Amino acid sequence: MTPEGAGRWRVRADSRVGILIGDGWELRIRPRLEVPRLMFLLAYAADHTGWRDVVAPVERERDEVAAIASAFVWHANRALERGPLRGYRRREERADTLRGRIRFADQIGRGAGLPIPLEIAYSDYTPDVLENRMLLTAASLLLRLPRVAPSARRRLLHVRSRLENVQLLRDWRGVRAPDRTRLNEHYRPALVLAELVLRNLSISQETGEVEATTFVFDMNKVFEDFVTAAFTESMRRYGGTVRPQVGEQSLDTGSRLRLKPDIGWWDGTRCLALLDAKYKAIDDGLLRHGDAYQMLAYCVAYGLDRGYLVYAKDSGAEPRTHVIRNGGQRIEVVTLDVEQEPDVLLDQVRALAVHVATGARPVKAAAA
Repeated sequence: MTPEGAGRWRVRADSRVGILIGDGWELRIRPRLEVPRLMFLLAYAADHTGWRDVVAPVERERDEVAAIASAFVWHANRALERGPLRGYRRREERADTLRGRIRFADQIGRGAGLPIPLEIAYSDYTPDVLENRMLLTAASLLLRLPRVAPSARRRLLHVRSRLENVQLLRDWRGVRAPDRTRLNEHYRPALVLAELVLRNLSISQETGEVEATTFVFDMNKVFEDFVTAAFTESMRRYGGTVRPQVGEQSLDTGSRLRLKPDIGWWDGTRCLALLDAKYKAIDDGLLRHGDAYQMLAYCVAYGLDRGYLVYAKDSGAEPRTHVIRNGGQRIEVVTLDVEQEPDVLLDQVRALAVHVATGARPVKAAAA
């Protein structure tokens, strides 16, 4: 954003999409992708086994905020049909009567020799568990956003009323859903979307004198997370291990130029292949030199004869191979058409996995 004088500003979008809301103003940046395709990328990265359930309610939505709100409230209400999940939480408090056990160290440390109040600890069977706190906080945050359909807004209020004995999360940005268990299995789609809301929505972001509510996704991260999840799943039949964001290698002998490729395929401590995922526009289908230099550095540092740059097809990139003069390394540019139906896109990732597996020195294949 750059000033143009007379109170006017020029706003230019980068890789982030979503909504910013301030006092009397609203800024929306729409993705190039259709909303159902964006929701698929988000849902698959979060839960590659249950993504169909997550995206089912949003096939006809055309606004990403409305889509996420509608999908979340649909799944949250389904999760709460049986009543809120309950679990045991440890409580520590002062009381006039004994419940659970006495915390003797705290009782003695309080001093004064008074037997009452008692410092006690006990387990409380309560709906105030992390799963419900995530649903309640996500519903409360979504109610702050405009353009949520009246029907979805009513259902969000219903979710909030069902969880009246649950506390809001105070710091939700780093919260992750609990591990899947038999008890919370029916919460899974709602928790996937709740985590999505909590990770990307901020209600009090301040810049200078401007206070705004933001609900923003970085498409670079969305695409990278999807490619990582889908490639990991596709490589299972070839053995080895897919590791995201490995930063254990450096380009120089002094270990000052640290490298952090997006995705690596490993056989124990030996790196077999490296991939970088890119969601950005490329003019005239020409590869940005910086991307090639970066991948070449990875190949040199990790001792590989080729590396893979994976672009979203709507970036304008064209599949091609660049052979490096004198060094001989091959920089392979691969495109994934994110505008295709999910099953078609996943087939493209499987084809990429075959290409990588046959281009690298293979590890022992695992049973399919």
